[in-house]
Amino acid sequence: MAVRTTGKESTMMIPRLLGGLLVCVMLVSCGKTVKKRRTLGYRGEARANAFLAGQRLLEKQGRDVRSRQGVGELGYDTAVVFVPPSSLNTVGRAKRLLGWVAGGGHLVVMLAGGEKRGNDFRVDNSPRQNDTPGVNYLLKALDVEKVDWPRTTDGKTLLRDQWEAMEEKDRVLLGSEMTEYTLGGITMKIRHWSDQGLLHGTGKDKHRYLSLAHGMGRVTLLTDASPLRNRYIGYADHARFLTEIVARSRAGAVVFSNGEGEGFFGLVWRYFWMAVLGLLTLVVFWLWKNLPQFGPSQDVPDGSMREFSGQVRGIGRFLWRHKRDDVMLGSLRRTIRRRLSLMSGESHAGDYEQLSTMTGIPLESIKEAMTREGIRDPGAMVRVVRNLQTILKHTN
Repeated sequence: MAVRTTGKESTMMIPRLLGGLLVCVMLVSCGKTVKKRRTLGYRGEARANAFLAGQRLLEKQGRDVRSRQGVGELGYDTAVVFVPPSSLNTVGRAKRLLGWVAGGGHLVVMLAGGEKRGNDFRVDNSPRQNDTPGVNYLLKALDVEKVDWPRTTDGKTLLRDQWEAMEEKDRVLLGSEMTEYTLGGITMKIRHWSDQGLLHGTGKDKHRYLSLAHGMGRVTLLTDASPLRNRYIGYADHARFLTEIVARSRAGAVVFSNGEGEGFFGLVWRYFWMAVLGLLTLVVFWLWKNLPQFGPSQDVPDGSMREFSGQVRGIGRFLWRHKRDDVMLGSLRRTIRRRLSLMSGESHAGDYEQLSTMTGIPLESIKEAMTREGIRDPGAMVRVVRNLQTILKHTN
């Protein structure tokens, strides 16, 4: 039996087909959920400061520990300064630091792994090597050369999922190699991840870590500062390594530089802050003196000719607003007196009667027009002006 579908029924089937297709897509996409472990690293202050654990260790030992932008002030109260290569971005800064060292300071240069920020929880945790003009000058001044020194540790690369499946205690030292370092007669076992070494002078021995006297102070070079970072300081003799480095210095503050050198404006503010304040005061005074005090400035309208009657009305409004009726009426009165040969201030009752007869204006109105002062009523002002114009017309 054949069945015919009407147009209305066909229209209703379209939404049903679309809904069924959507359900099929959702069923296909609904599979088994796979959960994967991903280590994000430290949170809070430890994430922003990779040397926070070491700094707190030194604070518990009674040290004054500070963190600075760039190198900052270098005085006798500063004992040790830890810097990454980015803090030695210029030769001038390297010379300044060496001058401070010659006076008794202790400079610790972290040639790799010395940046304050950075996530140590990654599969490839090899420290990054950085060479700057300041570092090159420093090494040359100390007669030290950087050389390649590959690690003998198995460099097998792990996949991310394999690395995440391991416990932290098993993976934290992956890719590192043990080295022994003697400082102050104390031998310590330290792990390192760097493929760089140091040669001093004409010697043939390579060093992972090197501490040299310079003037009255000391310069310590670390090819890899990873043992001092939060994730690694709790292993091997790393904590003792940090303590012994600081112990090789005079009493004073221990400074950790975050590697961000001061810019031009920072130097201006440090050495010329009084001049900056003076200039700001001068600018504020100039603005106060020259800016308009009654709102924003307005453009001057284009010039145009004004009718004489408009000018007269404008002058009249101005004089009326400032209560100068004597100025508005004085000219008319002087003209009338001059025509009648009358002197101002004298009594001429007969002349007023004559004017009343000539103009038909009552005598009292004539006297008001010729003598009244201090008019404040607009109606009275209109009346006086009208009478004066009438008198002036008849005395022409």
